[in-house]
Amino acid sequence: MSQVTSIFANRIVLAGALALGGFAFAERGTAQDAFDNLRGEAFGYLNLAVPVGEFGSHVDLGGGLGFGGVLFLGESRLAGLRAQGGFVIYGTSTETRPLSNTVREVQVEVQTNNSIFTGGLGPQVYLGTGPIRPYIYGTVGFAYFVTSTSVSGESESEPIATSKNFDDFQLSLTGGGGLSVEIRGGQNPISLDLSASYQHNGLTEYGVRGNDNFLWTRGGDVLYDPILSNANLMTYRVGASVGLG
Repeated sequence: MSQVTSIFANRIVLAGALALGGFAFAERGTAQDAFDNLRGEAFGYLNLAVPVGEFGSHVDLGGGLGFGGVLFLGESRLAGLRAQGGFVIYGTSTETRPLSNTVREVQVEVQTNNSIFTGGLGPQVYLGTGPIRPYIYGTVGFAYFVTSTSVSGESESEPIATSKNFDDFQLSLTGGGGLSVEIRGGQNPISLDLSASYQHNGLTEYGVRGNDNFLWTRGGDVLYDPILSNANLMTYRVGASVGLG
């Protein structure tokens, strides 16, 4: 792990410990009281991924979905533990080819996708109360880069075969902030959620623009030549959250 990554991780852990410890100390009670007073919210979002640095010189914009939840600590609901996961597709290619050299009358679609699957856990702190609440958060988790190819019939939506070409698994550190705007109150309030975050993945092997990293030999075999560079990105999200409890 690089020195920058280590410093970033330590700051996230320290911020989480201070936030969680402070609220737990300020709002003492029995274990049963704590369980009875558990409150949280669930959220989902669409995201736009913008590669930065070296990553941005090799790939274009990406898009995907995400989901997660926040477990509040204490009745004030100003701090909580955030868990999130999601995926981004940042490169794709689709080609129509014969099913085989001997069955050329049947055409199939061959699609290759470059994807990133992520997950993380860490503290989230709201900077105010009321219907409009800014917040900040940080997570420690993983980023799974994978290039896969699937084959389907021209009139079929489900693939008939799928193959993973290559992948890379990295520690991922995320820091971000957002704005929660309540659009419906009550016991289970619904809020519009707008946020942005920086995701540090570090040195990673990955594919670009679908099958650009494929090399075909004269014998018909396929070799994979992934790019190796830092693969960090900014993510901009639009979503909604629902209060629970």
